[in-house]
This record gives sequence, structure tokens and C-alpha cells, in this order.
Amino acid sequence: MSARQPLIFVNNAVEANLLEALMAAEGVAGYVKVYKDPAYRGVWTFTDAYGHVECPPQSRGQVQRLLREIRGGRQV
Repeated sequence: MSARQPLIFVNNAVEANLLEALMAAEGVAGYVKVYKDPAYRGVWTFTDAYGHVECPPQSRGQVQRLLREIRGGRQV
């Protein structure tokens, strides 16, 4: 049994949309899971992160690289 990797978090909608676009352009498998529930109509929000990336383990390094580039070199 393999250990679970820590989640890769995105901080806002702009970062999430840009990351998904870059992942699609480079053919990286995965998607961004957003912490949003339309039932609450914006009343409830998760303040620690906007969402996280769901991807296969072999795509993890590519996703981290793309996110680091989006953030201007800051650590993921």
C-alpha cells in the first residue's frame, strides 16, 4: 500500500483556471477540485484554499512545476 501524497492546493479562481488551462495545453492529466457548494450560494467559504489538484502520481511533478511558474517561483 502506498502512502498518500499531500494535496496540491490552489489559492484562488485565477490560479485554478490558469493551471487547468496550462495542464490541458501540456497534456497533463488531472483537474482542479474547487471547494464551492452552490447550495450555500456563497455563504460558506473555505478560507485556507480555493481548491486542490486531483492528478495521477506520475503527473504530480508537472503540476507542481506549472503552479510554481504561475506563482512566480514561490514554493508549492
